[in-house]
Amino acid sequence: WRERDDGVLVDVAAAHAPRLLKHLKMYKLRAMVRLAEEADLGVRAYSAPPEAPGLVAGGVDPRTPFLGGRGVVEVGAADDASELEPLQYLRRRLALGVAEGEELAGRIPLNCNLDYLNGVAFDKGCYLGQELTARAKFRGEVRRRLMPVALHETDVRHSAARALPPPDPVPGPAAPLSSTPDVGAKLLDAATGSAVGELVAWHADSHAAVAMVKLDYALSGDVLDVDVDGAPGVKASPYVPPFWPEDDEEGGA
Repeated sequence: WRERDDGVLVDVAAAHAPRLLKHLKMYKLRAMVRLAEEADLGVRAYSAPPEAPGLVAGGVDPRTPFLGGRGVVEVGAADDASELEPLQYLRRRLALGVAEGEELAGRIPLNCNLDYLNGVAFDKGCYLGQELTARAKFRGEVRRRLMPVALHETDVRHSAARALPPPDPVPGPAAPLSSTPDVGAKLLDAATGSAVGELVAWHADSHAAVAMVKLDYALSGDVLDVDVDGAPGVKASPYVPPFWPEDDEEGGA
């Protein structure tokens, strides 16, 4: 985010802020730049671009407008009517298949859709991992991507179609699952038992989860029947999030 005083505010998960600050300082060298953690500022999510009290910077969520609004505010600022409760925001991003924070740690940017979420620029650089990232993009070598999956215990089966934008607010599950999936659980093709993905993010108060899924399987056009390893009776139905470019729907980048 651009701050009023010509500064730049970096929106990062609080747990990763010290490590990011240390990393950036390694590359500062003699540049006339001040790097510091802004402990008096916080980040809030909104149903629309915010005009909240204490707002320092904000607007449409820079990753995708489907996430709503996002803003950097002064700690202790009054609530705004459009502000999303943490659970409301969590349900929305899980329904869209958007991972963040620790869920992204150690993963390849394009596998995490960062090229679709304004997280990678292919017309400027350089950055660590640029060669690998650019090669994967332009050679079409992205074999897996994060996708939203609907978790359910029904006999409904379908191919992975493009989803409509989620409602506002995103509702919670009608009933809890009888078996609790674990993050990291394998997604298994019910017919063959072969692994086709992995659960990356999930919450008991959401009917959707984020999974890393093999694209040749998910986008095959076949009717999919996917079990969640370690959660008997639970099915996972992948679908295409609305922020994916339509021309990439048949196989990713």
